[in-house]
Amino acid sequence: GTWLPGTFNEIWGLAVDKDGNVFASDTWNHRIQKFSADGKFLATWGTWGMAEEGLGVMWLPRGIAVDGSGNVYVADSGNKRILVFDNDGNPLRAIGKGGALDGELDEPTGVAVASDGRVFVADTWNRRVQVFANDGTFLGKWSIQGWSGQSLDNKPQIALDEQSRVYVSDPEGYRVVVFTDGGQLLYMFGDFGVDASTFSLPTGLAVKAGFLYLTDTN
Repeated sequence: GTWLPGTFNEIWGLAVDKDGNVFASDTWNHRIQKFSADGKFLATWGTWGMAEEGLGVMWLPRGIAVDGSGNVYVADSGNKRILVFDNDGNPLRAIGKGGALDGELDEPTGVAVASDGRVFVADTWNRRVQVFANDGTFLGKWSIQGWSGQSLDNKPQIALDEQSRVYVSDPEGYRVVVFTDGGQLLYMFGDFGVDASTFSLPTGLAVKAGFLYLTDTN
């Protein structure tokens, strides 16, 4: 079945550590799975549960990121928090909780970690990006003119480049929006369509060596 180790029930997030290990958010199985670079199953952790049950449970994990130390950050979207694990899946802490105040989250779907340890979160239903220190302290926020839908499809992701520019996908706006790490709008691009220069539900994204890789889901 799709619950066995090494099988999936929808993957909504992927991240790779410096050793090439691959971490996948197995969303509808409410768990994270870890593989070697050549696809060998190594570990899995997480079960379905509510936030008050502790750090070992998840509810629809989506975005995932790995920092320079190999720690794994998971957007536990249904529990309205970011979970942090070591490289083997041992829980370290949670960042954020449900709500609309500074430092609170509502359907966080994307997470990215800067080289200095700052954590950037796509706080989808609050229609903003929030920034936290690595220990979870709230540092700042900025609004997103988008992310208005609460459909199953509208699950934006977030990525950073080597200059700490922040890239967010706007799935139902058919575009990518780029900011400085302080929230200043730099530029945006995209439009609805089916050819090579347009999008139909852009979601996952990654930046490496000057290139942006984008999953145009539909």
